[in-house]
Amino acid sequence: MPTEHEVRTLRIGTGVPVLRYTRRHIADNGRIVEVAHPIVRRGDTTVVDFVIDLDD
Repeated sequence: MPTEHEVRTLRIGTGVPVLRYTRRHIADNGRIVEVAHPIVRRGDTTVVDFVIDLDD
């Protein structure tokens, strides 16, 4: 559930769930080139679509 700061920032009610996640961009050589943390989105209207590379 959202913190008071998230309620104000996202302009949502206290009963609206939120999704918190970390995004990392990794170069082909394995080096992490960008990190965004935390990313906070409304949980009731957000669709997350991601790929997990299981090769290697």
